[in-house]
Amino acid sequence: MVELMVVVSITILLLAWGIPSFSTWNNKHGIESQMIQLYNDLQFGRMTGYGSKVVSGVWWGGGASITSYQIRSDANNNGVIDDTGTDTQIGPTVILKYAITPSVIQNSVSFDGRGFLDPANPITFSVSATQGAAIDCVAVSSTKITLGKMSAGNCAPK
Repeated sequence: MVELMVVVSITILLLAWGIPSFSTWNNKHGIESQMIQLYNDLQFGRMTGYGSKVVSGVWWGGGASITSYQIRSDANNNGVIDDTGTDTQIGPTVILKYAITPSVIQNSVSFDGRGFLDPANPITFSVSATQGAAIDCVAVSSTKITLGKMSAGNCAPK
């Protein structure tokens, strides 16, 4: 009976130590996966614009916090990705588990038919650094998209 109590108490101690560690690891991994998905979707939007020679990109509708987004292509040739209902949505709406904060308040990131950021206003997307993820930001400039880690307000490439 004593041996059983010792085994049970050791098991409880290991679980008490392991569950918070797993939760922290799961959050870090979730943030990293989400930022990699955003990076891939931005690259896909850029290549869609380049391949079809129309404005394409990622649209989220504006605000200081992004909880979902869509990849869209300008179907009415007005040169912007907007919410008029005339743009073509490419793929499903992506629902985010961790809110992303854009460095600039706007409703989309669009790329022209040559694959350049349109307009050429750089933007950085980030998730709270308190989670400790190795990748917690995506920076978009006029010619490239990079994954990184936020450091002193900048997205340092990884």
